[in-house]
Amino acid sequence: MKRKIFIHISLLATLAVLLVSILLISIFYSFNIQEQKNFLKDHTVTVAKYLEAIDYKNIESIIRSENPNFRSTIIDNTGKVIIDSSVDPFQLENHLYRDEIQEAIKNGFGQSMRYSTTIGKDTYYYAILLSNNSILRISIQADSILSVFIRTLPVVILIILSILAISFFITSILIKKIFTPLEETALNIDKILSGQAYNKLEIYDELIPFVKIAAKQRTEIDAYIKELKEKADTIEAITSNMQEGLILVDNNKVILSANSAAIKILKGSDKISYYKDDFIKLCRNIDINQALKDSINSHEPKDITTKIDDKYLIFFINPVKSNDIVFGAVILVVDSTEKYKLELIRKEFSSNVSHELKSPLTTINGYAEIIQTGIAKEEDITKFAGIIRSEGLRLLEIIDSVIRLSNIEEAQTKDFSSIDLYSISNSVIERLNLESDKKQIKINIQGENIVINANETMISELLFNLIQNSIKYTNPQGKINVNVYKDINNSYIKVSDTGIGIKLEDQDRIFERFYIVDKSRAKQNNSIGLGLAIVKHIVEYHDGSIIIESVENQGTEITVSFPI
Repeated sequence: MKRKIFIHISLLATLAVLLVSILLISIFYSFNIQEQKNFLKDHTVTVAKYLEAIDYKNIESIIRSENPNFRSTIIDNTGKVIIDSSVDPFQLENHLYRDEIQEAIKNGFGQSMRYSTTIGKDTYYYAILLSNNSILRISIQADSILSVFIRTLPVVILIILSILAISFFITSILIKKIFTPLEETALNIDKILSGQAYNKLEIYDELIPFVKIAAKQRTEIDAYIKELKEKADTIEAITSNMQEGLILVDNNKVILSANSAAIKILKGSDKISYYKDDFIKLCRNIDINQALKDSINSHEPKDITTKIDDKYLIFFINPVKSNDIVFGAVILVVDSTEKYKLELIRKEFSSNVSHELKSPLTTINGYAEIIQTGIAKEEDITKFAGIIRSEGLRLLEIIDSVIRLSNIEEAQTKDFSSIDLYSISNSVIERLNLESDKKQIKINIQGENIVINANETMISELLFNLIQNSIKYTNPQGKINVNVYKDINNSYIKVSDTGIGIKLEDQDRIFERFYIVDKSRAKQNNSIGLGLAIVKHIVEYHDGSIIIESVENQGTEITVSFPI
C-alpha cells in the first residue's frame, strides 16, 4: 500500500512537471515568436522607408550590409531575385509563387513561415511591395518548439528528479502520519472491537463508524460461531456415542465424515481420520461399494445386508440431494451380529424345545395307547406306568427349567439379601451326596465364609447345576473340588472335576439352551441341556462373570465371580 501510494504520487508529480514544462515552453515560445514577427515586420517597414528615402541608391550595398541575423532579398515583380544578402541571386530559383511574395503583390505586404528540415529551424518571412514595384523580403530564423524543448529537457529532468526526491521525503512523512493510526487500529482490532483500547488509540473519525459496524458484526459472528460450535459439538457427541456407524460421503464416494463406531465396525484404524479418503479405503467390500455407487447414480436409497469377517452388517444408504442433484450419501452401518445369532438361538431353542417336549410326550402317548388298547399284560402295566411317570416328570422338569430361565431373563427388579457362599455350597453338596455316592465320587470343599448381596435361591440353583453337572460327566471314583474365596474386587466360586472334559470347539456353546456336548451320556443322565444356560443367566443377573477352562479327558474347571 505504501509503495503504491509513493508510485502514484511520483507519477502524478512527474506528469505535472512535464505538463507544466510543456505548457510554459509553449506559452513562452508563442510569445517569443510573436515578438520576433513584430520585430521583423517593423524592421522590414523601416528598411523599406529608408530605401524609398534614398531613392534606392546603393541598394545592393545597403542590403548586403544588413544584420547577419537577417536575410534580406530584393525581388522584381516577375519573381526574379535581384539582390540577396546571403546567397548569389543567380543560384536562386524564381520566388514569384512564394506565399509572402504573392501576398505582397496583392496586398502590399505579406508574411509566411516555413520549417527547414535541413537545419531543423523555422524561418519567418515578411515582404513589402516597394514604390518601384520591386519587393523587399526580410527573413529571420528561429528554433522550432521541439528543439527548444529538447534544449530545456535536461533542466526538466533535473526538476523531475528533485521533485521525486522531495516527493519521497514528503510521502514518507505523510504515509507514516496517515498509516500509523491505521496500523495501530489494525494491530489492536481485537481490543478495539471488545472496547478495551477504544479510547487509548488515535483513531480517525472516519474509521469510527467502521469500527462500530465491525464490532457489531463481530458480536453477531461470535454468536453465530458459538451456535454452530454448539450444534457441531452436539452432532459430534451424538455420532461419537452411537453404536451404529455413520459415514458421510460426497458424490465421488469421498469420505467427509466417519464416526468411531463406523471405523470400529469396519475394522479400520482408529489412528486414521479417513477424511478426504475414498470410501473403498475404509470398506473394501465390492458389493457395498457397488451399492453406494448405484444409490448415488440412481438417486434411490439402498439397503444391503452382508457378512464381513465374522460380523453380519446392514448398510442403509441414502443419497443426499437438492433440486434433483445428488451431493453425496449418508451411510448407516448397523451391526446385526447379535441379532442374527439370537435369531439362530431362537430358532434352535424352538426346535430344541419342540424336540425335547416331543420325546417324552411320544413315549407317554405310546405306553398309554398300549395300556388303553389292552395289549399290555397285567404284569407289565406297573412297569409301563413307571415309564409314563418318569417321562412325565422329565417333561415337567423341562417345562419348569424353561419357566425358570424365562423368569430370570424377564426379571425387572433384583431381590437380593445377604448370603454366605460357603454355607450355601455346603448345603448343595449335602443335597447331592446321594448322587455322588452312587458313582463313588468324592466332593471336597475349601474356602471361607464369604457374605455377598445376592438372590439366595438363584445362587443355590447355580451351585446345584454346576456340581450336578460335574457329577454327571465325571467317571466313577473321580473327584470334584469346590473352592470359595475372594480378592479385593470379587468373590469367587470355583468348581473343578476330573471328568470327561469339553472339546475346545464346544466350549463357546455349552451355555446355549439345550446344547449337549455328549449326547450318549445325556440320555443316561437325563440331561436336557438347560442347566448351564440357567447358570449363565443367573451370573448375568448378578452382574458377574463366568470362565471355563477344560481339557478333553482330563477335566473341567468353571469359575464364577461376583463383584463385591
